[in-house]
Amino acid sequence: MAYQTLLAHLSNEAVSPAVLGAATILAERHSAHLVGLHIQPPLNLPVSAEIPITLEMTDHWIEQQRLCESAIKQLFDHRFNAQTYVSEWRSIDSGMSSVIGALVEHGNTSDLLILSQSEGEASNRHFKKLAEHAVMSCGRPVLIVPDDDPVERIGERVFVSWDGSRESTRAIFGALPLLRRASLVHLHRINQPHHDRHHIVNITAELANTLARHGVKVEIVHSDAHKNEIADELLAFAKDMDADVLVMGCYGHSPLREFLLGGTTRHVLANATLPVLMSN
Repeated sequence: MAYQTLLAHLSNEAVSPAVLGAATILAERHSAHLVGLHIQPPLNLPVSAEIPITLEMTDHWIEQQRLCESAIKQLFDHRFNAQTYVSEWRSIDSGMSSVIGALVEHGNTSDLLILSQSEGEASNRHFKKLAEHAVMSCGRPVLIVPDDDPVERIGERVFVSWDGSRESTRAIFGALPLLRRASLVHLHRINQPHHDRHHIVNITAELANTLARHGVKVEIVHSDAHKNEIADELLAFAKDMDADVLVMGCYGHSPLREFLLGGTTRHVLANATLPVLMSN
């Protein structure tokens, strides 16, 4: 079992190197087909009665987008030109749709979507909180990469957070190709159910057994934490084990058109200093 198709979202020069770094490691390890995706956002110019949009303003916007795409493609071509696996450059115009809509549409056709934790200071409003929207909307697992430090290793020492929920279970099995190749996997159960605490073979052990049958080298860890401390607990344990990726569920809900994330998910997304693989 391996990732066959990886989709790396490359929005600007500031964050693309970190995303490409993680994508390179995974593409080499899985001999995957890697797609570098650049999405041109809708026209992003101020509109008012006093300052109408002119043809010159539109032409300048188009030229800026062309230069941005060209710079990112050069980064992509330079990194993947000498590799033995297949890489593909894909540039699309979001048109009348949204950036997140285009990203989710393409992300749903891949095994794993890779994108930046933030889109950098230079990103416009169409890219704000893109990672949050992607993990809530995409039907595939999403790997969120910090953009301030280069990724030198990923998938060798994996910290897995599991609470028995649908979201965290989907994340684990979405990460299975990664877990099978890891040298160490910590399966961490926070706030273990009371009825499991006095059984040698409990539900967490059963999950570990299932993962072991897939060839995953699993160690089980338990801890207790108050709800508002869980995110810090996860990040601290991941740091202590020198993990290079954190696997967890993404929690939230979207009533009507309002987008809301749970506090634990939002805190991890904002403060993680290692790649985080999430699924909703």
